[in-house]
Amino acid sequence: MAIRPIEARDVAAWAAMRGRLWPSAEAADLAREAQAFAAGSAGVGLDAAFVANGDEEPGAVGFLELSVRAFSDGCDSMPVPHVEGWYVEPSARRRGVGRALMRAAEEWAVARGFSELASDTEVHNVASADAHERCGFEEVDRLIKYRKRLTAYVRGSRPS
Repeated sequence: MAIRPIEARDVAAWAAMRGRLWPSAEAADLAREAQAFAAGSAGVGLDAAFVANGDEEPGAVGFLELSVRAFSDGCDSMPVPHVEGWYVEPSARRRGVGRALMRAAEEWAVARGFSELASDTEVHNVASADAHERCGFEEVDRLIKYRKRLTAYVRGSRPS
């Protein structure tokens, strides 16, 4: 398996995998972001991205995206690199692809002087939590976020 930084030739496969990781996102937006990052455009919100090409399967079988955030809950250092997206095709899972991608992220972070790497997952995503723990992450917090729509305010009446 080969892990390397994302290049322009990876955009189509990367965008397709991003769509499988975030199925509720607009596919065109995900592809546009991937294209902009590969072209070196600022403002994409990513600082690094890696692709995994499998030995047994042709083409890309996974990716990992990093951004450097001002802070991340549970981390002692600031700023801190944060894993924004981490995906391995189902057919390539449990073969070390995810771990190799994470190792590339760790090496990227250490080479730039960072002492921590942050990530998160949704509370119900047990497979992701297990993968994080197998890569040496420790859980530092759990969070449930709430939302209340204020459409009644917008229409000029107050909710009861």
